[in-house]
Amino acid sequence: MTDALRASAIEKGQKLIGLYRRGVGGERANAGRLLHAHLRAHDLTLFDLDGSLPVTQDVAALEGWRESAALLASVLGGALPQDAQDEALTRLVDADDLTDAEVARLLPLVDLETLIDVRADGWAYAAGSADGEAEQADSYRQAGRRVQPADILAYPGSLAERLREATLRAHFVQTHPERLIRAAPGVPQRFLLGVLASVTGRPAVPDPEGARAHLDAGQLARVRALLANHAAQAEAIALDAAEAFGRTLR
Repeated sequence: MTDALRASAIEKGQKLIGLYRRGVGGERANAGRLLHAHLRAHDLTLFDLDGSLPVTQDVAALEGWRESAALLASVLGGALPQDAQDEALTRLVDADDLTDAEVARLLPLVDLETLIDVRADGWAYAAGSADGEAEQADSYRQAGRRVQPADILAYPGSLAERLREATLRAHFVQTHPERLIRAAPGVPQRFLLGVLASVTGRPAVPDPEGARAHLDAGQLARVRALLANHAAQAEAIALDAAEAFGRTLR
């Protein structure tokens, strides 16, 4: 088959795909039969007609077609003019039905710094930061510069959602460094673990020297104040509880 005949066969096959997708009932079934016969007659596969489809002549594979996958195939093919390429990428970063493998293929094509710059204001608005949205957005932009592709791929959702989660995590680590708070074993350490969970809203990690937790400066000061003011009370409560437990034994 010459290149011209192949191009003509591909164009006709694409039109048959369109008829199949738009058709209902008998019209759809007829378009499917015509498409299958066309593929066999010209030794074509669905992939030849649409790069988002598998290499098969089985028309049933069209049921798994996704617009976002087709759009990604067009972008990866490099055949789109620059304006259309940019528009396609803008749509793809918010597509929530791309597989992990498809997001991984999309990732190198996206200017992540620009995407972070554009989205950071919205993230800050959603967070409702008491420090001010502008300052929070700038802080997100700074944190986002440290995000790696593997960090993004670790989350579910669209590329934009994954980037947001990875950036927020990087921002949290940046503003809440891990700290070791020392406490003696036994009641002091258990009291420390409780205080850290109360102040941070998440469990701390026990350590032979006390406990580790991610804290900002304000939280660290609060933890230290609670330990200083209530450690003796915690010890007394623990001793009272031990005595009360002993009285229940026979």
